[in-house]
Amino acid sequence: MFGQATIPKQRIPFSQKDDKWKEDCVNAFINLSKFGISERRSYLKSLYDYYNGVIDEEDYNYVLKPYGKTRSHFPSKLRNYPIIKPIIDLLLGEKSKRPLEYTVTVQNADSISLKEEALKNLILANLKNKFLAELAKQQQVELPQDQEPPLPKQVAEEFERSYVDHRSVMGQAALNYIMYYNEVYDTFQKLFFHFLVTGETYSHKGVRRDEVFYDVVNPLDVDYDKDPDIDFVEDADWAIIRKYSHASTIIDIFGEYLSDEQVLELESPTHTSAEAYLLYRAEASGADDNIYRNRLIEIITVYWKSRKRIGFVIYDDPNTGNTEMFDVEEGYKLPQELKDLGAKMEWEWVNEVWEGTRIDRRFFINVRPYKNQRNSLDNPSRCKLPINGRKYSDINSQSVSLVSLGIAYQLNYNIYKYRLELAIARSKDIIAQFDINMIPKNWDMDKFMYFVEGTGIAWVDYNKEGIQLSPQHQSVLDMSIKTISQYLTLLESIMVEWEKVSGVTRQRQGQMSSYEGKATSQQSIVQSSHITEDIFRKFAHFERRELQGLLDYSKEAWLNGKKAMYVMPDGSMDSIDVEPVTHMEAEYGIFVSDAGKDAEKKQKLEGLAQAAVQNGMPMSTVVSIFESDSFSQIKDKIKQAEKQADELRKAQEQAQQQQQQAELQVQQQQIQQAALDKEKDRQLEIEKALIAAEAQDKSSNNNLEKMMQDFQIKQQQLALKEREIDIKANQNLAE
Repeated sequence: MFGQATIPKQRIPFSQKDDKWKEDCVNAFINLSKFGISERRSYLKSLYDYYNGVIDEEDYNYVLKPYGKTRSHFPSKLRNYPIIKPIIDLLLGEKSKRPLEYTVTVQNADSISLKEEALKNLILANLKNKFLAELAKQQQVELPQDQEPPLPKQVAEEFERSYVDHRSVMGQAALNYIMYYNEVYDTFQKLFFHFLVTGETYSHKGVRRDEVFYDVVNPLDVDYDKDPDIDFVEDADWAIIRKYSHASTIIDIFGEYLSDEQVLELESPTHTSAEAYLLYRAEASGADDNIYRNRLIEIITVYWKSRKRIGFVIYDDPNTGNTEMFDVEEGYKLPQELKDLGAKMEWEWVNEVWEGTRIDRRFFINVRPYKNQRNSLDNPSRCKLPINGRKYSDINSQSVSLVSLGIAYQLNYNIYKYRLELAIARSKDIIAQFDINMIPKNWDMDKFMYFVEGTGIAWVDYNKEGIQLSPQHQSVLDMSIKTISQYLTLLESIMVEWEKVSGVTRQRQGQMSSYEGKATSQQSIVQSSHITEDIFRKFAHFERRELQGLLDYSKEAWLNGKKAMYVMPDGSMDSIDVEPVTHMEAEYGIFVSDAGKDAEKKQKLEGLAQAAVQNGMPMSTVVSIFESDSFSQIKDKIKQAEKQADELRKAQEQAQQQQQQAELQVQQQQIQQAALDKEKDRQLEIEKALIAAEAQDKSSNNNLEKMMQDFQIKQQQLALKEREIDIKANQNLAE
């Protein structure tokens, strides 16, 4: 043991936390860990072996050594026939196709007040526009219909539908960039693999060189201690990661914290280990010479919750009359101006995450409070460790995994396969027994067998000299093994039981019986998905915690802001522009939708694609729906398609109305022209009558002149009216 296993006192002032206290803390937590106990590590490693199909002969000793000794030259060999791996691989494939849809919200206390302020400003702007519109109407200025301001009620309803806090938009863009930069989708897939194999999954995240990092931690290399009713490791009291790395890797990661002497001493490590994964493989393969290549150095990083003393300054603001409060660090002294205001200080001990790394059991570096405490605004004592993880089923019992549940079925399956191979080796055909003296004289065995196999006749010579043949020497032996079919039935029953336990039926694997209908197969698939849904649900909860942590650590990484371009999951380019102060002060929350329900709804929508095309939806929209990974993207694209269809419908209706109006105007013009023609004809008749009257009576000059003046005036009015009709017709043609 290195040092004492007793944890040093944590509730002490920061000034008393010297180098000796720091080293004692790191050593104490390492000594409390289970890294010195090989049972857990060996058990977890065996689960990966079962998944990969590695045979451990100790599991089969009662079969291979039934009487205490190993028999060689058997006509059968114990092999692995994987029934666990296909189940795990199918669930991994399903996980890769399940959408990961997340939404960033803001949980700051001022979120409601900012929303109300934005609504108030929008209503005031709407009222101002309404006033200007009414003023324009009073001045007889006609506004276009699309520029008519909506009612305040409509503005409020649209605001509720579309309002988004600008901080949540920034947080969403930040998380999108982190997902792209750290390849989080692939990392989640690796974590899910560990979750299925061992029932445990662990990750390590934080800030490295002004960027958020996110790493998968091998379950063999982590240990921690938490309350029994806590699900996630980030809420534990302490956690440890142990790795083995070469000196070059250590310098890459910790080079800025190592002195020149320490870098030189790493060339000759004192605590290497033969327990590294690569050496496990080497020993398993019999390559013992690889052990001399071992230059892997032990690195142990410890995170634990210590205590620190913080103060709360409380005073009455003379300007506003409100009671104000702010927190201060240990050692803060009240200035005189606050003392004059009657300020008071209240001290409280709260949790604080510390970190420390021990290299080669000699060098202690970065033993200090962790930079990003991930505190809650409501509870300053609440903080989280940079290591997170969870187990599948450890409530009041030892945790199990899907692989551990399938070990018994895998062993029995291999044993019965072994027995079946032995039975096949022992099984012979139906054999006829003939007395060798039955072969005719002057025939050899080859000629006799030729006639037996070629003609089916066994020629016999009963007259051989000195030979007496008895019919009893001619018989038939049945050397076939009847248990072969029974072994096949046993193997089938093992597969059926394993499918029930795992929840992955053969229908779900794509194996359909010729006697099964479509409805039966679909019902079997749905029922089996209910069993495995709990695995996906628990891991989805873990994913939400991970996204929350990555977004929180970005506040520390981007103290000076962040501007970058990145690629969205759908292939489009997007940008990020983070304002550091706003980003740091925002308390984000992550909402992850139910991927199982989203996938089911997405499948149903894709089934309606043909009907949508028949109802007029563009094929490009249908293709984009198939390319979408999340249900919200599908909803947005459908809404956009519906909006475009609605705009097209309105444009078509407007064009139809304009056409109808134009036709109506043409009809009116035709009616007016017909009336005008009739009036012209009437005037023509009047003119003829006037001429006739003039010829008959020269004495009625005065009356005639008056009638001629009225006729000319009427002619001018008709000309003006005809000109007005022509102008309107030309305007309609121009439109």
